[in-house]
Amino acid sequence: MASRPRTLLVNPPLWNVYAPHLAVPLLTAALRDHGWPVTAFDLGAVHLRWMLTAETVAGLCERYDRADRLGLDPAAVDEARLLLPSVCDGVEAAWAVVHDPAGLHDHDAFARVARTLGNALVCHSAAFDGFHCDLRSNRQHYSERSSASVLAATRDRDRNPYRWAFETLLPPRLADPGLGMVGVSVSADTQLIPAMTVAALVREHRPDLRIVMGGNYITRIAGRWRGRHPFFDLVDDFVLYEGEDAIVALCENLFEGGTRPVPGRSSLTPDGRLDFAPARDVDLATLPAPDFDDYDLDSYLAPGPVLPVLASRSCAWNCAFCSIPFASNRYRHRDATAVVDEMQHLARRYGSTSFMFVDEIMTQRTLREVGAELVRRDAGLHWYGETRFSAGLDDDLAATLHRSGCRRLDLGLESYNQRVLDLMRKGTRIEHIEPGVEALLRAGVPVHLFCITGFPGETVEEARRTAAFVERTLRRSTEEFGLPYSTSVNGPFILDLLSPVGEHPEQFGITVLHPGPDEDLALSVDYIAASGLTGSEAAVLAAEADALPDTGRTAPLQHRGLIGESEEYAFLRCVLDTGVPPGRPTAEPAVFTPAPGDLLRLADGVTWRVSADTRTVGLYAAGADSILRLPSRWTGLLSELDKGVGPGRGDDGRWDDDVLDVLCTLWTFGFLADPQRHATPLPAGDMPGLRVRATPGWRRSVDPDTGRARLTSLVTGREVALNVHAFLLWLDHAGGGQPAAADRDAVADTIRVELLQAYLGDDPVTTEAASGRETGREDA
Repeated sequence: MASRPRTLLVNPPLWNVYAPHLAVPLLTAALRDHGWPVTAFDLGAVHLRWMLTAETVAGLCERYDRADRLGLDPAAVDEARLLLPSVCDGVEAAWAVVHDPAGLHDHDAFARVARTLGNALVCHSAAFDGFHCDLRSNRQHYSERSSASVLAATRDRDRNPYRWAFETLLPPRLADPGLGMVGVSVSADTQLIPAMTVAALVREHRPDLRIVMGGNYITRIAGRWRGRHPFFDLVDDFVLYEGEDAIVALCENLFEGGTRPVPGRSSLTPDGRLDFAPARDVDLATLPAPDFDDYDLDSYLAPGPVLPVLASRSCAWNCAFCSIPFASNRYRHRDATAVVDEMQHLARRYGSTSFMFVDEIMTQRTLREVGAELVRRDAGLHWYGETRFSAGLDDDLAATLHRSGCRRLDLGLESYNQRVLDLMRKGTRIEHIEPGVEALLRAGVPVHLFCITGFPGETVEEARRTAAFVERTLRRSTEEFGLPYSTSVNGPFILDLLSPVGEHPEQFGITVLHPGPDEDLALSVDYIAASGLTGSEAAVLAAEADALPDTGRTAPLQHRGLIGESEEYAFLRCVLDTGVPPGRPTAEPAVFTPAPGDLLRLADGVTWRVSADTRTVGLYAAGADSILRLPSRWTGLLSELDKGVGPGRGDDGRWDDDVLDVLCTLWTFGFLADPQRHATPLPAGDMPGLRVRATPGWRRSVDPDTGRARLTSLVTGREVALNVHAFLLWLDHAGGGQPAAADRDAVADTIRVELLQAYLGDDPVTTEAASGRETGREDA
């Protein structure tokens, strides 16, 4: 009998760089269980590893050299060229440190290597027009909300960074002559352009292969199609809902003449009409354990691995803001014995004792049964998952969870107001919330609180009540219960068209502002609320709540796009009891007073270069991770500082005031080697230009033409300008200190508002990711 064709299953970027996604390993196990050859390829992990190598980063210079033709931002290219030497020198060592659990104990060392890896991503961002690369989502020239834009991206090597990378990474995987099909799993909108780019390259290199695409996000967008979609130019079959039975049936039909229906299959008939086969529930009791054999489990950006498992599928509730019921089959749960059998099997096979439950929600029944089984076996495993507040979340259950190895529990708080919870149709009673939190913290289980600000009808006072409860809870977790690992995330309400609110907006007092035909794939949309907070107001309040200055919160926030700030790291820090890194920088604005006879030099690790337009000269201090941009007239001073220069040039042996201002700035932000520091204010005159990245989420610079400080959000790209005094005040707050004078309070309030506006922009936030929660994750 002829050998069966092989299937290549691909998980594209960008879902989660910290741990493997479950869909492809589940599909791999299903195919192997039925005798079908298959290779699992986590392209997301391979792509990240490839990006974070000295060879790849150094190769970006070829693109920088063509900056004009490629339409690159000259300032971004200048910055990248400054960063490049230190990144190339340190990126391989940094990769090794983040994979060593011991590295989590040394917060300063971890911060340094995380900074190096972050700088590598800055270098990649500069190499493509409109590209901003972080670990949460990658903004680029093309939009995943438009079919035409997605298809254009697949052909554009110059502006689609995935096309550029996949031309190197994908063809070797397509060389197998026994290959018959390529399957691509798409669970989030961030994966759509990479996924379609994979399909385009497969079409070009192996037009003989069948291409099938599935996953939760495909279910969400393809479920709305009523006719032939342009994506069928690149993909032969789309599979909606669960895929384990479908992928096996599809192989049988394509390669062995089978005729049984392929559940959830969306394909074209010979005359070009759309044909859809009904979905069918997968029997969870018959599923084989996920198969990670083809994965390099050291390729994720965290010590571990933290392996995904599931105890149930879909959700037993129907909250008004959530589209999980639309994109999932009915709720089912697995037997606790089978779940723990699987965890122990995976631990033995892959050497990991850390697990994440990727259930949409772990019911109390699941928590009790799985927890009790882990305790009964004394399994020695650690895990975390997500649940909801209810009366049964008591001391007995919390104690069982801790004994079973639970070291983090994510809870959908959403709001600390009964009226708002009722509007959301949460089915949660507010009187169960605080007792549930206290029971978990008493037992030693840190909590993560998901919050939503601005659900239609919510007031400012209600939003602030939720924020105050979260602040109090996080403070108590650290101070009263000795658990600094509790975290929270607060996001503005996102109107999902597939949620109950999106399907019946009139019931919630809102008017949907439907996007135009150029955003035909958009699932999140703007709206007008008849009462309560507007979308813009909700976004401002959510960001304000997520950045409260006096919470004492130092644990990392979830999914902020910065290395080490993820749920996996919060969990692992608790498991290893490493403590948490400082949440705020500790450096204080300071200047120096050079003494007679002092020899001033640039610090070790400082590099500098004149910009491409010769107007400015940029410096980078690797030790302080500071970038400073000066007018090019200071190039001579820097040349002198390379060699060492005395205390003054004038007849009286003193520095000119403008030179002293430059030296003060160099000193303050780590560019000079002299060790003496004095905590005196920076000069209030023309400050020549600096950018320090000590505070996550912000990039700081000073315009050399105007002397005004500029703060740029790494999330939205929005900017706000501050004068020197206001900038120093901002540094004061960012450093965790207090304003130097009481009369600064009014200025501080103004700055805070300006910063939030810069962070959020003027328009309502409409991206799904802004809510801080994933929907429909881990469906195969």
